[in-house]
Amino acid sequence: MHRLRRHVSLLAPLLAPAAFGMLVLDAACSTDGSAVGTSDAGALSESGIDDAPWDHVRAPYDASGGPETKRVPVGSKVTSSRVDVQSLMFAAGEMQTSGEPFAQHFAGRNLAFYDRLYLPPDQYLVASGEDQKPLTDLFGFSTAVESYEYSKYHMNIVLEQSGAGISLAAGPLVAARSEATPLLRLREREYELMTSAGTDVAGYAILPAPANNPKNLLGFGGLFPVFAPFKSFAPDMQPNTTVVHSCASGGGYSGIPNGSLTPEYECEYNSLRLTDVGAQTEQVLVPGVLGLTTWKAALWAIDFTSRIHDALGNPVASVADADLAKVGGLNNTVIGTSPPAAAIGTYIGSNPLEGMWGLTMLTSLDNLAEWLLTSLTTSDGATLGGFATRQGAIAYDYDSPLRWFPAAMSVAVDRTQPFPPVTALAIVDPKSRSEDLAALILGESLFFGMTDPRNAGLGQTVGEKCTWDGSPFPADDGLAGVEATAHDRALAVLRVAFVDLDRMHGDPTLGVLHDSATVSGGVAARSGTVSTTSLAHALIGLRQLVLSLNGAITQYGSADPDPATDAKGILNAFAIHPSGSGGAPPLFSARVRSVFVKNATFVRDVLTRADGSVANGATIAAGVATVASDATTLEAQTAAIRALTEGFLLTGDESFRERARLVVRRLALKFYSAPARMFRGLDGGKDEVKMNAERFAWLQSALREAHKVLHVPGDPTLGRDVLEERIARVNKLLLNGWDDLNGNQIVDKGAGECLAGRLQMAEQALTGELGRDELSRPTEDRDGDCVLEMAHAKAASALAGEVLFHSP
Repeated sequence: MHRLRRHVSLLAPLLAPAAFGMLVLDAACSTDGSAVGTSDAGALSESGIDDAPWDHVRAPYDASGGPETKRVPVGSKVTSSRVDVQSLMFAAGEMQTSGEPFAQHFAGRNLAFYDRLYLPPDQYLVASGEDQKPLTDLFGFSTAVESYEYSKYHMNIVLEQSGAGISLAAGPLVAARSEATPLLRLREREYELMTSAGTDVAGYAILPAPANNPKNLLGFGGLFPVFAPFKSFAPDMQPNTTVVHSCASGGGYSGIPNGSLTPEYECEYNSLRLTDVGAQTEQVLVPGVLGLTTWKAALWAIDFTSRIHDALGNPVASVADADLAKVGGLNNTVIGTSPPAAAIGTYIGSNPLEGMWGLTMLTSLDNLAEWLLTSLTTSDGATLGGFATRQGAIAYDYDSPLRWFPAAMSVAVDRTQPFPPVTALAIVDPKSRSEDLAALILGESLFFGMTDPRNAGLGQTVGEKCTWDGSPFPADDGLAGVEATAHDRALAVLRVAFVDLDRMHGDPTLGVLHDSATVSGGVAARSGTVSTTSLAHALIGLRQLVLSLNGAITQYGSADPDPATDAKGILNAFAIHPSGSGGAPPLFSARVRSVFVKNATFVRDVLTRADGSVANGATIAAGVATVASDATTLEAQTAAIRALTEGFLLTGDESFRERARLVVRRLALKFYSAPARMFRGLDGGKDEVKMNAERFAWLQSALREAHKVLHVPGDPTLGRDVLEERIARVNKLLLNGWDDLNGNQIVDKGAGECLAGRLQMAEQALTGELGRDELSRPTEDRDGDCVLEMAHAKAASALAGEVLFHSP
């Protein structure tokens, strides 16, 4: 027996509190993280979970009801390690959603019963007196810990560490500051943000940043904020292999003792830059990358900035109303009213580090929204520009001169400077893509919700009230206006993105959204193709847009089947005049809902069939859709499940849920190989799949939504027990590269169970890797889970571009 959570307490300063259950839930949350809201399914789907600690940790499920099917081995190899950032950010957002909130609220796990440093891994540690009783829980650990924390690695690598994007110093709002150089402007902005988070008060940063120290230019060693990530990058890097007992350096944590071995790169980020940033990055901007990065950053920023803490880093639940504006101020003396023992001084963030991360991310998103509006649109497909005024963007309509986001733009930067400024931008692909617009809608919808004082679940949390009250971000009047605020910038991007999606991509007869559009003479020509995955992306984004406009968006989404809520839409004051609408212009939210329903119905009635089969897409000519006849891909099958589930959640129409259940059954029948315990890439195809981040995101999230919304108790396909077994296998095989061939739920490296290829290329302390074993000897895989520690892997903690999994 081991003392309960022995290792967790030792790494508390490094392991984020959000990882131990302090998360913002699906709807409203109190500031201490306790739930007061609803799940995705809301009143439409009950989780059926009780509080018994053991009931939800089950033995491996055997669908046959008899002896388990004889297993055959799975092999794998990495066919591309290059990171596709759009796919990575989509996967990262879905993996976070499939992490703590899913394990806790739909699968009944107590997050306090996981210790990421416990050996062997994958244990659910139930208290027994002062001891703990371990039970192997592959599903719970792979979701609550691994999927959740891997997704944090993905975000941090892109937005703070690797340098694989445009520096925040080049952001238009930072560049407009009065300081003399880009470095000084960024340094001063970070000074404001770290002060608001109390990062220096707690000893985690040095403010002002030390002079003439190239390893600590901003106050936190090696921090490299990115506000616009590049399209792709090679993951090679050389993380420092040093392991320390205390993060004592000129920057970083400034000597905070951790009491346990810690990789030095967790203390400061200088060694986490790509080996050769210029050579390793594809310096192209893609709206889909920017939109999904906004979504992913907003998901974590909600965790990081919706709460507040005292000068000692302890959580504060509330402060007096009169003190709200003082929270985060330099040398403030605000004392929390709850808990009563709070220390003097109160700051933004769940802790000083997460406050810094979250506020930096929000600054990046604010700068990106401004750049999208002022610099990243085109009216002719040849030159880049923007809206002359914010009012022109927020009132953009169907009869306005056409302006859209081109699919790809090359960018050049000056790498002679520590935070390189942009020297050139050019369009390389002028068409408009529906996936890009869906991504922008998804990301900006969640970002806007954080700034929206109408929103109980996000904008009204104590941390967000302190964040958007004038410092460290300008205050807004809460209306749909033209102020120079994040609130109105996000609204303007949402307006432009939706109008272009509907105007340029919507079929005039069917209303279905074409994949792409080209423009000639100011008129859009639609592609005539509709892919199932693109429609699913659009439906995910549009549902969040309805919720956001109506002041009801939450971190992980809520159900909204009531069209009457559209009257609350914040952009309704700006008339919308879709082509051929006639009569009075519809409410903006109502128009979004109408477009959503048309496309969800197309998925249900055209792209899927009563036997659960799915078409990869369709061609459209003269208002007639002809479905594709090629073999259905795994991504199309699983994207259809997501699309149909989104349809059910927004409308409450049971026909969407029933069709989704049929598609899940077909997924199990035609795509799942019982001997290999693996999903195939094609309907009825060979036992192999070329797995990438996008396919993984569709598969994992489809199984998650089946568990949350579509489950049928006792069903051999839709029962929660079988779904949990499948989810655990998907996570462990595809992410970790572990083939549990003998079924003993223990990694047997000697038996070859660690495969040659895996999606997750490296891992860090949050999932059990410290670079040393229990005897302080160097080790590349301390927890023995098949994923190497980052300094030994010499690669970013990100998802590989493609891995081939196959079975004889």
